[in-house]
Amino acid sequence: MIRLNSKPINFLKENKGQVFSMDVLLALIIITMVIGMSADALDIVTFKITDYSAGKSLDRIAIDAADILINTPGTPDWENSNDTQFVTPGLAQNTNGTKNTTKILSFAKITHLEARYHEFMGNVIPPGANSSLTIYPASSTLEPLEVGNGTPPPEVTEVAVVNRTVLVNFRDFKILTSMTSSSQQEICPHYNYTGFTGHSKPDDNSTTGWKCSCFKITQEDLNTTDFYILTDPPVLEDSGGWILDRPDKISIEKETFSGHPILVNDKINEMIGDDEEVVIWLHVQMTNDHFKSSNTYLIGVPKGTPPDEVKIEYLHPQPCSFVLKIWME
Repeated sequence: MIRLNSKPINFLKENKGQVFSMDVLLALIIITMVIGMSADALDIVTFKITDYSAGKSLDRIAIDAADILINTPGTPDWENSNDTQFVTPGLAQNTNGTKNTTKILSFAKITHLEARYHEFMGNVIPPGANSSLTIYPASSTLEPLEVGNGTPPPEVTEVAVVNRTVLVNFRDFKILTSMTSSSQQEICPHYNYTGFTGHSKPDDNSTTGWKCSCFKITQEDLNTTDFYILTDPPVLEDSGGWILDRPDKISIEKETFSGHPILVNDKINEMIGDDEEVVIWLHVQMTNDHFKSSNTYLIGVPKGTPPDEVKIEYLHPQPCSFVLKIWME
């Protein structure tokens, strides 16, 4: 009886052992699959985190580079130096302590950066990075400035872009005197001068009137400057006239407007003569309506400036989009 009973007991133990082994094996297979799937998921997440971090790092490089170029004037006098190794370029114009929410960029500095763009930018962005920079004026009459025109190669998948609003002084033009719709009439030398008709200011009782203003000119100015009269918007010849004279040499010779900038170098040279410095008056006659809707300027531009570059847009800083692109190669 003992032998008969012992066999079933051993048989049951062996079956239980086989069942336990199968359970463990099945559990190990499931655990192995879970670990494998988790590892794949972890690899995907790690890749995405790394890719995201790299993108953020590239964005930070672009933002920092744009801040340096827009917010700082760079190494002192860098725009007048041929050195590119130990300087930091900056495009901000010196505003003499005046704070501006929109930065004003210097055209001279932009031009100098354009001439040796990649050399200067190597001091702003890290090795292995490349960039392009374009400045788009808001006015359709002005051409975009391609300061650095690099293009990312086809294999580059990440490009950081910074787009800022700035103001750009496109030319070093000086307003010597102006007559705007809000400016007041000055008492000019023609007033009560014997033998000449006084220049009455525009008022509601007359259809036309005069606005007059003065400025100083030196012999040095003649050597460095061209002088133009221009209006905004352009005023045609049948809309009024202008006179240039000196207080001690008053003239009644009125010239007409022409709808484009008028070069007046010859008249100013004749008036200054051999004097070191003189005061010259600009007298403008227009209808009251034109005075209310137009501005007249006498400006000085660098000697030799082409006439087609004497534009009303260059008298004041122009709003532009500053677009900087950076990528890793």
